[in-house]
Amino acid sequence: MKKRAVLAVIVTFIVVGSTTFGFLMYLDRRDYRIFLENQYSRNLYSVISDVEGLNASLSKISVTKAPEQSLLIFGEIWRQAADAQEKINTMPVVHPAVSQTSKFLSQVSDFSYALLRNNNKGQEISQDDYKTIETLKASSGNLSSGLHDLQKSIQEGNIDWGEIKSRGSRIFSQAQKTTADVKFQAISKDLQQVPSLTYDGPFSETMMSIKPKVLSEKEISADEAKNAAINYIGKDKVERIEVYSDKLAEKIPAYGFSVNLKGRKDSINIDISKNGGKIVYLIDNRDVALAKIEVKDAVAKGIKYLESSGYKSMIPTYTLRYDNVAIVNYVYVQNKVLIYPDQIKLKIALDNGEIVGVESQKYLISHTERKIEEPNISLDEARGKINSRIKIKNVRFAIIPADTTKEVFCYEFYGNYNNEKFIVYINAIDGTQERILKLIDTPNGQLSM
Repeated sequence: MKKRAVLAVIVTFIVVGSTTFGFLMYLDRRDYRIFLENQYSRNLYSVISDVEGLNASLSKISVTKAPEQSLLIFGEIWRQAADAQEKINTMPVVHPAVSQTSKFLSQVSDFSYALLRNNNKGQEISQDDYKTIETLKASSGNLSSGLHDLQKSIQEGNIDWGEIKSRGSRIFSQAQKTTADVKFQAISKDLQQVPSLTYDGPFSETMMSIKPKVLSEKEISADEAKNAAINYIGKDKVERIEVYSDKLAEKIPAYGFSVNLKGRKDSINIDISKNGGKIVYLIDNRDVALAKIEVKDAVAKGIKYLESSGYKSMIPTYTLRYDNVAIVNYVYVQNKVLIYPDQIKLKIALDNGEIVGVESQKYLISHTERKIEEPNISLDEARGKINSRIKIKNVRFAIIPADTTKEVFCYEFYGNYNNEKFIVYINAIDGTQERILKLIDTPNGQLSM
C-alpha cells in the first residue's frame, strides 16, 4: 500500500508538473503570437496611411502650378510609396499575392522621382505625364479601398495573422476568401491594369522593360527543373516535391514547385527558370522564434549560398532585420565595379543561418558581362563635382540604372556631413551628378533615400 501511495504521489507530481509546463508554454506562445499580430496590424495601418497620403499627393499634382511646390509633392510621393512598399514586404503573405502591389508602389516611387528630377531641371510636366498621374491616382484609390477592406476583416476577427504566419503558403493554395493572401491577390489583380511605366528608377524595379538576359540560356524540361530545385534545397532535406504552379507565361518563364521537407509539416515554394535552371524565387514562411547568430554571420552564409547556387562575385550592399530574419541585398561585381542592376535579395533566418527567401528576378533580367569603359574624368575632377561640405570617406566605381533602360558608369562617393551619411554618384564619362542618396540608420538596419 505504501508503494502504491508513493507511486500515486510521483504520478501526481508528474501530471501536475507537465500540465503546468504545458500551460506556461501555451501562455508564452500566445503572448508571442499576440505580439506578431499587433506588429503586422501596425504595419498594415502604416501602409494604409501612406497609400492614402499617396493618393492625396497625386491629386495635388494636377492643381499645382508653382515648381517649388511640385518638388515638395514629388518628394513626398516618393517617400510614401517607398515606405508603403517596405512595410508590405514584411507582412506574412506569400510573394505571388503581394508582388503586383509591391511593384505598383515601386513604379509610383520611381515615376515621382523621375518627375522630381525633370522638374528640378526646369522641365514642365507633359500631358502624357498628367494622364499617367490620373491612372496612378485611381489605382492608389482602389488599393486604399482594398487595404481598408482587409483591415476591417482583421478587426472583425475574420482573418488571423497568426494563422497566416504558421500555415504560410498552404493557405494561399486553399484559396479561402477570408485569408490576407486572397485579399492581396484581388488587390494585385486590379493593379495589373496599370500600364508599365518607363520611369523605372535607380535601385528597385529597374530595367524591367528589357528582354531578360536569362532567356538566352538553354531551356530545360520540367524534370530537369525539379532536379535543380532538389539540388538547391538539398537532397537530404527533401521528402516530396510537386508542381504547384505553371509560370511559363511570365516575364521569366519558370516551373513552380511545392517542396515538403523531412520533419516539417509546412512546405516551401521554389520557382526554377525554364532557361538556365536558376532560382527565381524561394519562399519559406517557417517561424524563426529566436536569433542565435549575428547578422554579419548571416551575411557571410548568404554569400556562400549564392556561390554554391551559381551566383558568383556577389557582395552585400544593405541589410535589414525583421522578426529574427535578416534581409540582405547582394549586387554583382565585375572588375571591381559594382553592378547595381544585377541584384539578388536573400532572407536569412537568424536561428541557424538557413536561407528562407530568394528573389533573383532583377539579376536574371539584367545580368551580363559588361564592356566597362575607362573613365573620361579623373578622380579629382569627379571629387570636384561634389559639395565641399561632404567629407569623403570612401570611393569606388559603380554602374547604376538611369531613369530609363540605360545604365550609367559612375564614381560612387561615400561621405558625411553634419553627422549624416550620403552617397553621391558622379558620371565617370561626362561628370554629371547623377544621384545623391541619404543613408538613414533605423532599428532594423540602414535605409537609403
